Amino acid sequence: MARRAILIAVAVVAMALPAAAPAAQVVNGGFESGTLSGWEVRRLTRAGNWYAYKGTEPPIGKPRADKVQAPPQGNYAAIADQITRDTLLLFQDIQLEPGSSYDLSLLAYYDSFAALAAPFPDTLSVDEEVIGDQLNQMFRIDLMKPTAPVDSVNPEDVLRTIFRTKPGGPREMGPTPFGADLSPFAGQTVRLRIAVAATKEVLYAGVDAISLRPGERDKGGGRSVGPLEIGKARVSKRGGIVRLPVLVPSAGRLTMIDPSARVRTASKGTGEAKMLILPLRPTSKGRGILERRQRMRVKIRLRWTASDGSPEVFRVPVVFRLKKP
Repeated sequence: MARRAILIAVAVVAMALPAAAPAAQVVNGGFESGTLSGWEVRRLTRAGNWYAYKGTEPPIGKPRADKVQAPPQGNYAAIADQITRDTLLLFQDIQLEPGSSYDLSLLAYYDSFAALAAPFPDTLSVDEEVIGDQLNQMFRIDLMKPTAPVDSVNPEDVLRTIFRTKPGGPREMGPTPFGADLSPFAGQTVRLRIAVAATKEVLYAGVDAISLRPGERDKGGGRSVGPLEIGKARVSKRGGIVRLPVLVPSAGRLTMIDPSARVRTASKGTGEAKMLILPLRPTSKGRGILERRQRMRVKIRLRWTASDGSPEVFRVPVVFRLKKP
């Protein structure tokens, strides 16, 4: 009887232990279920929709309709299709664990049968009462605050824009990889929103292979970002220069770009997998900030182009320091 009581006590303790938190993930990110399960859809005029599709036939049957691009990975992908003007939103909320580090990756592609355009002020609406006689022919992918209106383009609601077509840009784009570092949002819930606005002609916009990959951190301060391994940056406090070690997986070219123009562009190529050291030097603008504050945090963009692949862009935070004379 005593032995049975002990076993029952052990069982009760085991049941009381908290279950391990599930790893963050994108549900049905490859759409291989043949459905949009795990995703939500919003439509403005209901003249179009998001579809899980396979093959090259457009989801909406139209006379003499052009073929669509085939799913770039697996049998299925998601695509937006319309008959007339519409705003089509596909989105999913992702909960990130505290202290976690994840890299989001996806493939995006499109075919627009009219020139790409964006109204002013910026909006995803195609309603004539909102944009008047302006055109809105746009495809964009954003990380959003989940509490914001799902069609918002307010910078206070958009945490990060992963991809956006440019007015007057190419009318077509083949499957292209894009990514984002989600570590700044650890412990939060973020919304991945994929949006299409089409006021004139059809805009086929597709996404596939949407996934999260843990960004592994090491004791030296390094981490993995997509296919790249970022080592611990070496900071020269006297010269204000940072030397950033980056291990690349194959032959290709690595380019550093700073959208804020505080760091000079740097680029290095290699014929094999190896560690590249990128020297990051402040511009005159960055130097001025360093001399005033002795510290400057910059989110640089690393563009990795493998010799046999398409460009991939990743954001990496870097801190510059300058010792007072």
